[in-house]
Amino acid sequence: MSRLNRLQLQRFRNHTTLDLRFDEPITVIVADNGHGKTSILEAVQLLATGESFRADRAEEMVQFDAELAQVVGQLSNDTVEQLEVMVTRGVVQGKRTQTRLYSVNQVRRRRKDFIGHFNCVVFRPEDMRLMEGSPSRRRNFLDTVLSQTHIQYAHSHSTYEQALLKRNKLLQAVRDGEMPSSVLTYWNLQLVKHGEVVQGHRQRFLETFGAVEFPTRFEIEYRPSLMTAERLAEYQPREIAAGHTLIGPHKDDFDVSFQWRPTDEWHSVSTFGSRGQQRLAVLWLKVAELEYVLGKTASRPLLALDDIFSELDPDVRTLVMSLIRRQQTIITTTEQRVVAELQAELGELQVVEL
Repeated sequence: MSRLNRLQLQRFRNHTTLDLRFDEPITVIVADNGHGKTSILEAVQLLATGESFRADRAEEMVQFDAELAQVVGQLSNDTVEQLEVMVTRGVVQGKRTQTRLYSVNQVRRRRKDFIGHFNCVVFRPEDMRLMEGSPSRRRNFLDTVLSQTHIQYAHSHSTYEQALLKRNKLLQAVRDGEMPSSVLTYWNLQLVKHGEVVQGHRQRFLETFGAVEFPTRFEIEYRPSLMTAERLAEYQPREIAAGHTLIGPHKDDFDVSFQWRPTDEWHSVSTFGSRGQQRLAVLWLKVAELEYVLGKTASRPLLALDDIFSELDPDVRTLVMSLIRRQQTIITTTEQRVVAELQAELGELQVVEL
C-alpha cells in the first residue's frame, strides 16, 4: 500500500516553503481561504497524475518571482520512496526546458513512467457540478482516473489530443485551399488508432459501476462519439467546412440515471434530479472511482476532500464520513467547527493549521 508520509513544497503557488508530515491516517488542514489549502491537494494529485486539476498552464503553479517550483512526496512503498515534480515556466537560467520534469527515487523519468506509483481521488466543491456541467467535466473525470491506472490510456489519450490539434489545423488549411485533403490521411489513422484505445478503456471503466454498493440505485450510460475510419470518411467534408474534427473521444459524454424504488422508472439525474440527488450521484461516481483504483492497483488511493463539508446534505455527509475511515484521507476546511465534528465522529486525527 502506498502511503504519503511527507509532502514538501518549494515556490509552489503561495507556498514559498512548506513541509508537511502525515502522522495519522486522517489529516485535517485548517486555514482561511487564500492560504493555500487547495494548493496542497493540487500538489498531492500532481504526484499521482503528473497533472494539475486547477492549472491550464504549468506556469500558474510557479510563484511570480521564481523560475521553477518543486513538489516532493515521501512514500511508504515497497519500491518507491520518493516522487518529485519540478514545474517550470519553460525557461530556467536562460535555457529552454520542459514545463514539467518528473523523478522517481531521484532518477529522472518520463511522465508515463512516473504515474502509477501513487494514487489519489480528489473530491472538490467543483465536482458537485459534474452532473449539470459541460461534457468536458465528465470527460476529465474519466481521464483523471484512467490516466492513473493505465499507462496505455495515458499515452493514447495524450497522443490523440496532440493529433487532434494537428488535424484541426490541417482541416482549416484544406478548407482555405492551402493544402490537399490527402494531408489528413496520416492524422486520420492516428485518431482512429488512439481513439479506439481511449474509448475502449472508458467503456470498460464505466461497466464496473454496476457492481458498486450504494444506498441509492444509480446506473450510468456511456455515450461515445464513435471514432472509426468509415465515420471519419463520412464526416470529412463537413469537418473541412467547419475547420475542426466533429467526432471522436473529445466529444464523448455519459449520463447518470436514478431509481428510488425497484418499481420506479429510471430518470436522468442531470434533467430530473434534485440538487441533493445530483450530489448523491457525484458521490456515487467518487465511490466507483475509489473502488476501481483499488481493484486495479490492489491498494486504496489517498482520498482528498477539499472543503466540501459545507456543501453536503446530511445523507451525503453521512456517506462521506463512512468513506474517510477506509484509507488515508486529507481534508481541508476553513471552519474549526468542522474539525470538532470530525474529531467527535472519527476519533484521533492530525490537525494542521496554516
